[in-house]
Amino acid sequence: MRKVIFIFILLALTSTTVLATTGCGENSGITPGAYAKIEKGMTLDQVEAILGTPPRSHRTGSTKDPTIIWYYNKSEGDGLAKITFESAKVTNISPYDTGVNPDE
Repeated sequence: MRKVIFIFILLALTSTTVLATTGCGENSGITPGAYAKIEKGMTLDQVEAILGTPPRSHRTGSTKDPTIIWYYNKSEGDGLAKITFESAKVTNISPYDTGVNPDE
């Protein structure tokens, strides 16, 4: 019985340590280095390959050729990083050091 309790406590401590060091599985944000790789003219797929799926996005304009805006949490600083696509290519990249609030 003591062995079972010991194993249970050991597993609980290990799980807590893993969750604490990984941010509980939450998106810890994109780094300035990864964000710097984004260039105008890149496709949606190219940006997603570098930064991953954006946690927040929206579309405006026509359904045939919408403007798509992707927002990413930043690993440093406040606000969000914003990338705008037109015709499925990057047309605007907000500066990393300027926090964007999509609700404003």
